[in-house]
Amino acid sequence: MELNTYPVLSKELSISKVMTQPHDDLIIYNTKTGMKAYPNEYTYQFAKRCRGNKSLREIISELSRVSGEPFEKIQETLSPLIKKMKENKMVTWLQAPTTLRPPPCEVNLYSRIENISFEITRMCNLRCKHCYSNSGTERDKKLTVEEIKKLIDDLASIGVFNIMLTGGEPLLHPHIFDVIEYIRSKPMSVTLFTNGTLITEEIVEMLKDTILSLAVSIDGAAPETHDRYRGVKGSFAKTIRAISMAKAAGIKVRGNISIHKGNLNEVIGIIELVKELRVDDYHMLPISFTGRSEPSHIFVTPHEYVQVLKKIKQYEKEHGELKKEYPYSPALTNCGIGVNSLAVRSNGVVVPCPQFPDEVSLGNVRKDSIAEIWNNSVFLNKVRSINVFESSMCKMCPHARVCKGGCIADVYARTGILTIGDIYECAYFSVYNDYIPVEIGESVVSAEIR
Repeated sequence: MELNTYPVLSKELSISKVMTQPHDDLIIYNTKTGMKAYPNEYTYQFAKRCRGNKSLREIISELSRVSGEPFEKIQETLSPLIKKMKENKMVTWLQAPTTLRPPPCEVNLYSRIENISFEITRMCNLRCKHCYSNSGTERDKKLTVEEIKKLIDDLASIGVFNIMLTGGEPLLHPHIFDVIEYIRSKPMSVTLFTNGTLITEEIVEMLKDTILSLAVSIDGAAPETHDRYRGVKGSFAKTIRAISMAKAAGIKVRGNISIHKGNLNEVIGIIELVKELRVDDYHMLPISFTGRSEPSHIFVTPHEYVQVLKKIKQYEKEHGELKKEYPYSPALTNCGIGVNSLAVRSNGVVVPCPQFPDEVSLGNVRKDSIAEIWNNSVFLNKVRSINVFESSMCKMCPHARVCKGGCIADVYARTGILTIGDIYECAYFSVYNDYIPVEIGESVVSAEIR
């Protein structure tokens, strides 16, 4: 252990402390990989001091003064932690003091906000029949670049991990790459949602070392279906090319697949397509009940959804891809709205999640800080009080602890009532009912100092 060297935490790592009830939330987040570690308080106190301006000897001496433990005891106990941090390249060791990192954020919040969905623009070059945000033209009074940067500063100051840039089509924003660069100058990662049609080799080159992942929308296994529901001929070919280029450059790609009446008979073909394209993950869900999705002839019924799910499950069984384990968080009593994520429109309006209509406004970032909205919103507190284990519809269901009652936003869009009991989630678990529930664990990086 070189006591006279100056440890500095890797620039890829975000370290923060959110003071909540009943306990503080301490997290080290890798902005390049998306991995999280949950240190104990003592490990956090060591890691927060690894800024390049104090030697290891000075850090241990400071921890000794704070804790009252002897220097030698702390040095001995920190030894395995420092070894692990070296092995994982979490720390660089300098020969001279240089302040390379700002102090970590420490803030009081109702709970930690991990992800922010930011609709950077509502402009779009496609005209999808099922667009939940009714994208196409820009909103009135959109945020300026300066206001966007102020928002990013605000998010960084409260320990947000990841900003999901959505639209519209984010690549239509004239300053999209400046915004991405500014986000990455903070201890945060970027997930870019796109239809893929504007992606070129030059754009892939700019994105490959800056974003955490690319989320690309796919609506059909064939050009005819995809283009018909995307509203522009030739969009399928451009989207497939974009995914291929991104994968070739080493970018993580997730496929976002909306199930509607137009692609019911192509779901297996879509799965085979995304596998052929080597996407890292894909999400397949029925279309939302908001935006342009209102005409009932587009929606699949719960019965149709069940039939599709049976086909998918059979396909997964035949190909050895059926996942038996179903991870869930025991801490959540509903889908998670108001607990770890929030959404911001391009005009600064804050909503609980992207699927909620604009009239459910929690405030505007032009006049309210995210922390003020998060801690004080009457609407969010009402949502947080919705409990699957107290719902007459859900509390006796054997799937309640993993299902959580489904999507509150979709139930609200269909019924106008703020509650749980998503019939499409019921349909899902009527098919995938033989899972093994697994509590989401925490990856702890610590010296086991209590």
